[in-house]
Amino acid sequence: MKTKIPLLLLCFLLFYYFDNLTGIFKGLERQNDVIGIVKIIFDPLKSSFFVFAFNAVLTYLLFYKLYPTKGTIITILVYLMIGLPIMIGMRFLIEEVILFGITGHHNYNMKNLTPKIYILDNIYFTLYFNMIAIVFFGVQYERFSKMSKQALELQVRNSELSFLKSQINPHFLFNNLNSIYTLVYHQSENALPAISKLSELLRYMLYQKEDLVLLSKEIGYLRNFIDLQLMRYDFTPQLKLNIQENIEDTIPIIPLSLIPFVENAFKHGDLRDETSPLCIDLAVKENWLYFKVTNKKNNMHKDETGGIGLENVKKRLELLMAGSFDLDIHESKEIFIVALKMKIHE
Repeated sequence: MKTKIPLLLLCFLLFYYFDNLTGIFKGLERQNDVIGIVKIIFDPLKSSFFVFAFNAVLTYLLFYKLYPTKGTIITILVYLMIGLPIMIGMRFLIEEVILFGITGHHNYNMKNLTPKIYILDNIYFTLYFNMIAIVFFGVQYERFSKMSKQALELQVRNSELSFLKSQINPHFLFNNLNSIYTLVYHQSENALPAISKLSELLRYMLYQKEDLVLLSKEIGYLRNFIDLQLMRYDFTPQLKLNIQENIEDTIPIIPLSLIPFVENAFKHGDLRDETSPLCIDLAVKENWLYFKVTNKKNNMHKDETGGIGLENVKKRLELLMAGSFDLDIHESKEIFIVALKMKIHE
């Protein structure tokens, strides 16, 4: 947090004039000449103004230095026990000693120059005019604290997103390398095309740095992923892919937000049953993206290895689209359904 002394002095000037507004208006009503009006306007800017303005700056600097590290109680105690007496003494030195030696006039009449009256009177005035500095610092510090908190939250959010993205690559790579290894081991003609597809997918994953990408780009990635998965089967998988045609190329979407649901279906689904094929539906309606994956569960050959895909993408959606998506996961004995609804931000 940087000091803002010029802005403080401007606020103090406005406050000081506002405090003297009644006297200024009364004086202006009695004056008709320009010189008299100028004198009345500048009359508040006498020695007291500069003393109190300087005191306000000292008060501001005291709170600026102590409050962030020492807290409220210590800062106020230092101000009352050290700062306040110094400021009152400084006013006495300037107005009643230095200026008296120059002009021969006291700011206070001799009746009120007794230590008791002078100290009590200046405790009131010093506290009164120093409040503008304390309030100014309080507002500035509150805004700074709020911005710092937001910056910290953003940093934590970005760190968590980076961590989640770093989890995607090994998870994805582990699953697909196993499939490609099987193709190579059995000398399948799909081995080389599968390696090529995997290369394209990894290029997209590794070099995609933005928080949002075009939906058309994500769909292309989705199709490549499906093609790669289909290559590892020794039978014809039962699959229905329904992607709405003519989807606008300008629609943004979180990268890698659709794949985990499809990957989960291929990993745990039964794709042999013609009556219950793997269904993947994607459509855009009225600024909402609808994505649904339905698959029959493969209860006989369930993959017991833990996955992080679904939980991962859910956390990323919560971080990037809080309040702008709805994820519904329904599971029965035979069927697993994931329905994702996301708000499209133009």
